[in-house]
Amino acid sequence: MKTSIACPSNRCKPGSKLLGIRQENGTVTILPEPLSIDESFIEKVKEHPVPAERRFRFTNKCIENGCNQWTGKGCGVIEEVVQYLDRIPVNEVLPPCSIRVHCRWFLQKGADACTICPYIITEITENELSGTE
Repeated sequence: MKTSIACPSNRCKPGSKLLGIRQENGTVTILPEPLSIDESFIEKVKEHPVPAERRFRFTNKCIENGCNQWTGKGCGVIEEVVQYLDRIPVNEVLPPCSIRVHCRWFLQKGADACTICPYIITEITENELSGTE
């Protein structure tokens, strides 16, 4: 059975899993294993004034051409953010990650993606919030 490629920065929606939690310092701590979420979780986090995607990181299947971030060759998010690597402390050891082996960003940019990953917060636009992506 082929494992699909995982998007490490998806939306809080049915089928997604909770991948990480944003910390007080603004970084994201990746969970040892992604946690399944259900409608109850989704409804509960929607009650908060700050969108779930700005407080948590979710993973789901990478949908390539079905995503606004797809460049035709890869994920535009990781292509954009790796240019900021010189602004963050680099550790020789990659942070633990439960999806690395099938992560779109890792498959695309290797260790550079893992180094910057904890600093990425999913940005949700007004169109996405209203469902008119």
